[in-house]
Amino acid sequence: MRTPFWHTSQLAQQYQTSTALIVNEIEAEYGENSRKSVKKINYQQLDSLVEQAKLHIIHAQKVQEQNKNTAQVRQLLMFVAQHTVNSIVYYLAALQLKQVVWWIDKDFSNEKRKKILKNYRVNLLIDDGKITQLDEFEHQFHPELSLLVSTSGSTGSSSLVRLSSQNLQSNCHAICHTLAIKASDSVITTLPLQYCFGLSIIHTHLCKGASIVLNEHGLLTREFWQSFKKHQINCLYGVPFSFDMLLKLNLARIPLQSLRYLAVAGGKLAPDKVTKIYQWCKQHNKLFFVMYGQTEATARISILAPEKLQEKPNAIGQAIKGGKLWLEDIDTGEVIDSFSQNNKIGELCYSGENVMMGLANNITDFKLPAQEQELHTGDIATCDREGDFTIIGRLKRFIKVIGQRINLDEVEAFLQSKNIQAVCCGKDDLIECYLLCSSLGEPLSLVEYQQVVAKFLNIHSRYCQCFIINEVPHLSSGKVDYQSLSAMVDTTTAKRRNG
Repeated sequence: MRTPFWHTSQLAQQYQTSTALIVNEIEAEYGENSRKSVKKINYQQLDSLVEQAKLHIIHAQKVQEQNKNTAQVRQLLMFVAQHTVNSIVYYLAALQLKQVVWWIDKDFSNEKRKKILKNYRVNLLIDDGKITQLDEFEHQFHPELSLLVSTSGSTGSSSLVRLSSQNLQSNCHAICHTLAIKASDSVITTLPLQYCFGLSIIHTHLCKGASIVLNEHGLLTREFWQSFKKHQINCLYGVPFSFDMLLKLNLARIPLQSLRYLAVAGGKLAPDKVTKIYQWCKQHNKLFFVMYGQTEATARISILAPEKLQEKPNAIGQAIKGGKLWLEDIDTGEVIDSFSQNNKIGELCYSGENVMMGLANNITDFKLPAQEQELHTGDIATCDREGDFTIIGRLKRFIKVIGQRINLDEVEAFLQSKNIQAVCCGKDDLIECYLLCSSLGEPLSLVEYQQVVAKFLNIHSRYCQCFIINEVPHLSSGKVDYQSLSAMVDTTTAKRRNG
């Protein structure tokens, strides 16, 4: 019987005094210097803390219910995403109590947070263990509903992915199996908890009795690498943006000796960077896992075997344990036989127990039953004869210009081949290319850049606009923030876009 990661009593019996959570605490400050102590919580202590947190949550609910003759009800609990002991403890307590949890970005403005709390009638807000009682609304939840995740964790999208306890447990154990996570492993938090990839790192390492260093510092900070070295981290996860930073820091110059493996997910890492990291890992006897996933499938869907990285740096590999991947024709929806139609393009589809219950666009959707366990990912891919899949773009990243289908990711790759870092978006009959100023060298006029792109695509330049930006905006998940691009445009270059 597989133990769910939130069953801390069973984890305590199995892993006992093994360290579960590690946090650096500031004891005192002396001017610019501070003295820090390390707090370690073992699995037995974790279970005790969770039991206490459960009592606090129940008490808060009873205060709300004191004028009603009802038993304890399931409520909507919103958690402020922070890498703290209380945040993890109260999250596990909420899951044990079968409450419905929703993590939100800790950097949300008060205005944005208030809007979400009101629209979804949130019952309790939990911020680092502090419980604030909000709405007494009696939600109608489907019995299996366990977790809500925004489809855009940084923007607070009104569309929420509904995940069941089965979704969480299935994906957790599949990832543990795929990465062969051990009780002797240690990991440091690098991704926000409102992001499904970041949350799955907590799930999987608790499940296997590993140690988790709770960290709020970025990869470019001294504090991060001090913790990394002090606690001998051997599992390091990141999104492509994270690995861009690692390469800029220079892998040879940072203390990665304790590493057992690195793993990337949450977007496509450029093939040349995959190759660089693979070569470093091979040289230093480390493993590098390239993974692919979507929030709608709880966290992760596929993995590329490390030994295939050199040959297939573009690929995402094959489905994780218990899942199935296939391609469907973009126009007809017919299933493509990958072995007889090698490398034919189609939409990537997936089935497995980790596929979401469905989306919620309002509170009435919380009671809906689970949809079929099939997911149309919206990604366009190919499959080779060995069964490895390669994503070449997204349906939403395809636009049509005078009837011709254009892959915006392919345009970005073309500009990258010219040593121009760019982010492309747009709509039918108009491509917008945002060029990073620092990558331009001797810049051409914007009209000339438009002509370069137009020539590559064999279209008229009037269907293309180019802008110059000083930096590429990113969401807290590390993905490109396409919605913010227009605000990043330098006004002087925007005025010159027509020459």
